[in-house]
Amino acid sequence: MKKRLLALLLAVCLLVPAFTLPAAAVSSNINMEIQTARMLGILSAEMSENLDAAVTRAEFAEMMVAASVYKDSLGEQSAVGTLFSDVTSETVGAQYIRVAVQQGWMSGYTDGTFRPNDPVTLEMACTSALKMLGYKTTDLSGPFPTAQLSKASELGLRDQITSVQGAAITRAEAAVLMYNTLTASTSSGQTYGSSLGLTVSDGEVDASSALRRNLDGPHIAAEGETLPFTPAAIYRNGQISSSSELNRNDVYYYSESLNAVWIFTNRAAGRITAVSPSASAPTSVTIAGQSYRIGSSSVAYRISALSGGGVGQVVTLLLGMDSEVVGIVTDEEVDQTYYGVVESSNRSLTVQDGADILQVVNILCTDGATRSFRINKNLNYPEGWLISVHATGEGETVQPVSGKSVSGFFDSNSLTLGEYKLADDVEILDTGTEGGGVVVRPERINGVTLSSGDVRYYALNEQGEISHLILDDVTGDIWTYGCLTAVSNRSDSSSDQSTIQPDAVLLKMVSGLATGSLLDDIWKGMTGNTGKILSLILKTIAGNTDGLVGTILSGIAGGAQYTYMVNGMPATATADIKYPVLAGGIAVRTEANGNVRAMAQLQPILVDGLGAAYATSGSKRYPLADDMQVYLWHMGVYYRTTLSSINAEDYYLTGWYDNFGCAAGGQVRILMALKKN
Repeated sequence: MKKRLLALLLAVCLLVPAFTLPAAAVSSNINMEIQTARMLGILSAEMSENLDAAVTRAEFAEMMVAASVYKDSLGEQSAVGTLFSDVTSETVGAQYIRVAVQQGWMSGYTDGTFRPNDPVTLEMACTSALKMLGYKTTDLSGPFPTAQLSKASELGLRDQITSVQGAAITRAEAAVLMYNTLTASTSSGQTYGSSLGLTVSDGEVDASSALRRNLDGPHIAAEGETLPFTPAAIYRNGQISSSSELNRNDVYYYSESLNAVWIFTNRAAGRITAVSPSASAPTSVTIAGQSYRIGSSSVAYRISALSGGGVGQVVTLLLGMDSEVVGIVTDEEVDQTYYGVVESSNRSLTVQDGADILQVVNILCTDGATRSFRINKNLNYPEGWLISVHATGEGETVQPVSGKSVSGFFDSNSLTLGEYKLADDVEILDTGTEGGGVVVRPERINGVTLSSGDVRYYALNEQGEISHLILDDVTGDIWTYGCLTAVSNRSDSSSDQSTIQPDAVLLKMVSGLATGSLLDDIWKGMTGNTGKILSLILKTIAGNTDGLVGTILSGIAGGAQYTYMVNGMPATATADIKYPVLAGGIAVRTEANGNVRAMAQLQPILVDGLGAAYATSGSKRYPLADDMQVYLWHMGVYYRTTLSSINAEDYYLTGWYDNFGCAAGGQVRILMALKKN
């Protein structure tokens, strides 16, 4: 049986965050083959309403035509005349039956009937599929149906189909059979799906490309425009939404067969600074340091030199899937505001209009893009400052904004924060004072009560909903997490280059977790302290403490160079003082110039239960971070591995979670496995 690779699921999820099917489909063990069949139109919405029903001959003919090059030429089929005594031009599915019979995939009975409502048996379906692939009876060995069923098994057509010879197959099994046909080899040795223009790799159909080619769009909404149908699934900027409302200049795509719509409200506004590869035939455009691929010939013309557009023109780009430019707004219609934080700024010499200083500020915006804007050379915009950028037809206005806070319970299901409603396309950015930040999906902070100190800024749209939200280290996701491997003193004396040994401390600490030793008590007391002031205090304490504890306290009291593993790769950080990190998992924040801004020790737990999303330690449960790093630790070396390759039965597991005060933190960031025996 072919392996259903995780990559296929991920490819679909890029475009379909949560695939929606009828209740009957969900109860029928829906898999990716059936979902892909729906994307390609092989399995109609009507058939999907009862996947357990036996597929009829008329329905199977429709499926085969939809999985062939003839699906786009149905209109050329004659609708006049009688095909069979029980199939006329008025019969539902007559055009599909006509194509299937003309191509020799199916045939009627000797009495002149087709029997369109009769069920299709396994051997009938496999025989038709083999004919689609170009196999003739002379290519097979043995009598019917043994030869046909054997060849179908050899080609993988029967994979995941449980029906046996003589049994009627279900609609779901028919869809799987057609999917398997797409990935099978034809009699000439070519992959059948490839002959239809599909991407087939390692026995799998690229579901995302299959979906893209079957979407209707992009469409740009006019004022008051509505969707042509009422969708069951709505995705707004890649997130599930309850609102199918279209506003002017929204970009949308839809699929009636999937009963779904994708709406994009993303914009890119500002002055064009570059087009490529040429001014007369651009395929990409750059605004505020961000480049976008042009996906429309009309857009390409409007920003080309042929129409008087291009560099220097102030525009708003309408972005569709994959941030592709599908529309453009110019002149007085340009009106866009960005919010974000300063990542960095720089001054340089320019001689374009005589020698002068050019200052550019780089702003991390709430949509996750870093945009660059030219500002007055005499102004200073420090890293971490809150900034707004207002783009109009006359240009861009960049200015700092004062903090504006809100507090309350965050509910991603009802899209509320305290007394405020959140916009369906709300943009959330979690930041640090040094200017870094990460985009946050509403689900990430669901159920968290935010204090006024957790929110740096918020903006409202015309409906009074929060459209932009800038947080202050709420998730802990702005930190870099790794495994400490070495700490060296910063000293001019070559004899004073070593301090505590992380490996030795790690072993003693793991033992301390089980025995409740003094080391464990000190560890807990120090974990979560990110401040530099602690090193000034500990140096005095260390002078009066002997043994390992004294070594630890003394080692913290001076400057140091840290070496640690991040995603399996070594990294280093140098600080003027030592931070209270000893061994195992650590968290690091750096400024734009690479200097350490803060460093914290992660809290260790002895993991006795491990699932896909949570780890348990005793009676407590800890969520696993989406980007959690998993390591096998052996003789002081960290070997990066995967969650699926370890377990709590054959390994000693130590989880390292962030407990240094982030409201939505407390996630296991590092999981260390030590093989038993």
